[in-house]
Amino acid sequence: MRGGFGRRMTSEAEKDFSLKELDRETLKFLFSYLKAYKLKIAFAVLAMLMVSLASLAAPYLSKIAVDDYIAQGDLSGLNLIALLIVLSYLVFWLFSYHQTYLANYIGQHVIAEIRDDLYQHLQTLSMRFYTKESTGNVMSTVTHDVNALTDLLSTGFIHLLNDFFTISGIMIVMLYLDYRLALLSFIVIPFVIFTVRFLGKRMRSAYSDVRQKLAELNADVEENLSGIRLIQALNREAKNEGEFKNLSWKNFKANLAAASYFALLFPLMELAKVLGEAIVLAAGGAAVISGRISLGIIIAFMAYVRRFFAPLADLSQVYNTYQSAGAALDRINNYFKADDILEEIDKEESLIIKNKLKDDFKAELKFKNVSFAYEKEKVIDNLNLEIKAGEVFALVGETGAGKSTLAKLLARLYDLDEGELLISEINIKNIPFDILRKKIAVVPQNVFLFNSTILENIRYAAPNASQAEVEAICGKINADQFIKKMPKGYQTEVGENGVKLSGGQKQLLSFARAMLVDPKILILDEATSSVDLYTEKIIQEGMDELLSGRTVLIIAHRFATLKKAERIGVMKEGRLIDSGSHQKLLKENEIYKELVNKQLLNNE
Repeated sequence: MRGGFGRRMTSEAEKDFSLKELDRETLKFLFSYLKAYKLKIAFAVLAMLMVSLASLAAPYLSKIAVDDYIAQGDLSGLNLIALLIVLSYLVFWLFSYHQTYLANYIGQHVIAEIRDDLYQHLQTLSMRFYTKESTGNVMSTVTHDVNALTDLLSTGFIHLLNDFFTISGIMIVMLYLDYRLALLSFIVIPFVIFTVRFLGKRMRSAYSDVRQKLAELNADVEENLSGIRLIQALNREAKNEGEFKNLSWKNFKANLAAASYFALLFPLMELAKVLGEAIVLAAGGAAVISGRISLGIIIAFMAYVRRFFAPLADLSQVYNTYQSAGAALDRINNYFKADDILEEIDKEESLIIKNKLKDDFKAELKFKNVSFAYEKEKVIDNLNLEIKAGEVFALVGETGAGKSTLAKLLARLYDLDEGELLISEINIKNIPFDILRKKIAVVPQNVFLFNSTILENIRYAAPNASQAEVEAICGKINADQFIKKMPKGYQTEVGENGVKLSGGQKQLLSFARAMLVDPKILILDEATSSVDLYTEKIIQEGMDELLSGRTVLIIAHRFATLKKAERIGVMKEGRLIDSGSHQKLLKENEIYKELVNKQLLNNE
């Protein structure tokens, strides 16, 4: 069968999915992409019809050649039939090329558009969406599910229509030639359907087990490679190798079981074809001897029977392609319908605000009755806070008090549930993303670096910055001290997520990356909590340059950083319960005093 049976097995997540579950909205979503190619679709269907007609012509022409010319000894007519048979194959070749090309052209274009739109849509979703969805599920949808649609829109589309046209055409011609012999040859059809359904069910289960075992094997490899340093440090190599061999053996057995079912299918299909031919030969031969039908009819019947069973088996299994694609389409459309979208204003209003902020931007922040919950439990509860332009404000509090969440709301990784967040007297929801992200930079506690050079990681948010500009920034915050010692300086590869650098070095690059953007508002989210004292001293020496002329929100516990703050706010259970200078809070606020004492105790 074309394309291979194994390519059409449904996944574990698709076994319980029914095409009936596809609603009109989901189908409308797919058709919205297809309608731009309706003319090409019409030509593709026409080409498929011509391919089927051309494939039906040769056996019928053979019947005419035998009955009308060979039996009559007419060589001139026989030559004409031979020419027509050659022409039919030329027509078959020509339209077969066009049907395949057009189907793939349509399919690949639609898939590329869906994938691009999906990727763009995913980037508009807030972090609330990504806290609910695993990275693996999102990646699977962008890659596997979109590819499943490729099988539907290109090869699946061709197979379905070709098989339908071919089977319908063969049945019509056979019934036209001799309906009694045709009905006798159709006796084998239930056997084919039963065989394919019986083996198909078991093959789907077997291939599902193959995928599951392969997923377990891949997960084990990924986890072990990611944690290779810990594995070697704890001498776990032998133990992990044994676990890997066990998973590999299970994967081997699952593949062998699937292959055994697959190996049974083709002999049984050949048996069905042979039975069909035997029926035609026996019943047709008797009819020829009795003079009821001609020899040419039985020759045509034999050719049609040989062609009949392959598309019949293929058509009985094409449902799997559609089921797999239907489940994938449903998941893709669900992502498009995700309501965790960060709201954007229209283009006209966006232009007005851009012009306003270009001429008059004050980096002052106002949180007005702000509330926010990740699920149902509030993390920020009716918080009010004002930070003046150019002020360095620090937030402290126990873990879970809502400090980092407040920073994420300011960076607009999430939208507020209640209240308002104003920047320069403008609601943050009304500030275009391209403006907001240029005005605000975040230095997180856990720094993410790409598997690229130091230079490219620093200028990730400012790709047009020159190396001279990068070096100047690194010099101001003392990051160049370690960069110059690296093997290739700024061209040194940092490895996956900066694995070749220490935590302090990664943090210095994060500071440089934020400073290169030259933000008006800077967020330091526990930015020095994971660095050693020496690196912290280097950072503190360059901190004045980093904070100068900016509105800064610092989330920190270390006094070396808190000393830079003009005001300190104390948070508890999502509320801002107090604010003031270090000395004031130390005298008047018990929670702040307790936090200070804990840190002093830890330092000892």
